[in-house]
This record gives sequence, C-alpha cells and structure tokens, in this order.
Amino acid sequence: MKTTRYRFEETVQSATAKTKEWLKEELRAILESDKDYTRKADYIGFSVLSIDKRIESIEEEIKELQELKKSLKTAKELVLTTGAEVFTEYGIDKLDGAGISSITFTGATTSDKTKLIIEDREALIEAGFYKKVLDEEMLRDLYHTSQYKDIIQSYTRLDVTSTPKPAKIKINKRRGVNNPTHTITEEVA
Repeated sequence: MKTTRYRFEETVQSATAKTKEWLKEELRAILESDKDYTRKADYIGFSVLSIDKRIESIEEEIKELQELKKSLKTAKELVLTTGAEVFTEYGIDKLDGAGISSITFTGATTSDKTKLIIEDREALIEAGFYKKVLDEEMLRDLYHTSQYKDIIQSYTRLDVTSTPKPAKIKINKRRGVNNPTHTITEEVA
C-alpha cells in the first residue's frame, strides 16, 4: 500500500494550462538531478501513472455512488408508496406540517406509452411508407475507385480536416508476471 505522495506526483496530478511552466521546471529539475537515469525514468513514469490509479479509484467511487443513488431512489419510491397505503388505511388526503407545508395523498394513476409494432414491413414499403437514404459510407469507399468515379466525383467532394496533436511522452509499463503495482520509492528532485 502506498503511503507517500511525492512532489512531482502531486504536480502532475494537478497540472493545468496555467501551471505548464511550473511543470516544465519540475521536469527539468528531475532530468538535471544527479540521480541515475533509471530512477529519473521511474520517478517521472510512476508519477504520471499515478493519474491512472486516481482515475480508476474515482471510477470505482462513481460506480459505488451510482449504486447508492439507485438504492436511495428505490427506498424513496418504497416509502412514498407505503405511505400512500397507510394514508389510505386512515383515510388521510392531506397532512399539514410545521416545517414542511404538507403531505398530500395522490391516488393511483396510469401512464400510457404507445409503441408501434410492425408486423409486415414489406407490405408497408410497397404501399409507399418508406424513405430513400443516401449511403454516404459507400460513397466514401467508392470515391477513388474507377467503377463510379465520374458520377461520384462530379456530385461530391472530400473535405479533410486535420487536427494537430502535440508531441507527448508515453509511459510504457513493464510487462510480465512480476510486475507489481507502481510505486515511487523515493523523491528524486
């Protein structure tokens, strides 16, 4: 179990566009330190990988909170319907309160949702209940082929949008059976 949170780990986990220069200075300090290059790599790598652990932990907490939210909604619905049963037993339509305005009884109602179920698609299509849809995927696939090149290229054009992606470092995890969860053994910078 990890018990220490190192300075660079904290720096990478709270990095923003505003703290980019600070992050650069921290990276420079690590790279310029007199420690062995493998320790520098581990310190940087494990600090960045700690973000994955935090994300995983947050995802687990979100899942637990969603389950709690679901159970609370179920409990609320049970309390409201049970309360309605008890109010009915006592013939209560409304109960005034001091801290809240009142609790009122609402009787059972029905909610109708209509769903169209198709039993014979072909008969409906033959009767004219259909629409033509252009197959854009086929057009993209055939755009550069010779079979339909003239007609496709006369009525279409390709619009290529390039999105630049900045250079990044990549943290490569060690593979193998003896790969424990990542931990930083000591502060480097």
